[in-house]
Amino acid sequence: MDYPDWVNYVERIFRRFRQRPRVILDLACGTGIPTILFAQRGYRLFAVDRSPEMLSVLAAKKGDLPIQLINADIRDFVLPEPVDAAISLYDSINYLLTPEDLTRCFHCVQQALLPGCIFVFDMNTLYGLKQQWGTRTLTRENEELVSIWQCRFDPETNISDLHLTFWEKLPDGTLGTKYEEKHQERAYTTNEVRTALKNAGFEKTRIFHHGTLLPVSPISVRMMVVAQKPAQPKRKICNPLAAN
Repeated sequence: MDYPDWVNYVERIFRRFRQRPRVILDLACGTGIPTILFAQRGYRLFAVDRSPEMLSVLAAKKGDLPIQLINADIRDFVLPEPVDAAISLYDSINYLLTPEDLTRCFHCVQQALLPGCIFVFDMNTLYGLKQQWGTRTLTRENEELVSIWQCRFDPETNISDLHLTFWEKLPDGTLGTKYEEKHQERAYTTNEVRTALKNAGFEKTRIFHHGTLLPVSPISVRMMVVAQKPAQPKRKICNPLAAN
């Protein structure tokens, strides 16, 4: 991962939408490599993740950077103060497997944002999970790891199951301890994402081919979503005759 490049891309989006955030919510931050990069660039952050183990890694390396850690589920959290931008990177939102969970998450983010501010997040597309991940087994090897990726895509649910097995390479060239991970991601259409954002109270949504400011295409593997909270709360129209 080129982490600085991803951070540069998010800052490019901030400029494109004329946003100058100072306090950022990093949703599903994990061990927080981008979180730290944003903090080093002068932002203050709330880093939310439901894994205490991952947050402990971030805590150990953040030093005196202005990052407040919050152990919470991204479908049910409240911040101690509002923020003027929210981000979620590396297809974390795909781990929400139902439209209801998607809307719950978006609602929490909407409540955390100041009026007129934006939520920026990427997702694997339906094309990406169906075609790139697909149903197959891959073996990968680099200087540090040997890994086996077993993927299965269910076209009825649009859920992809990934079983990852990997070994760390030891200095003598042999393989060390075996590790296993299981992941599930769901692909959502752009219309499903827009509907969930609208139901959560967001006003405007733009969806880009990831890494660009061009519209997402049918063969985009990853998309970047930018949703804006209304600048002012919507007023309820009072009918004076209704009370009679």
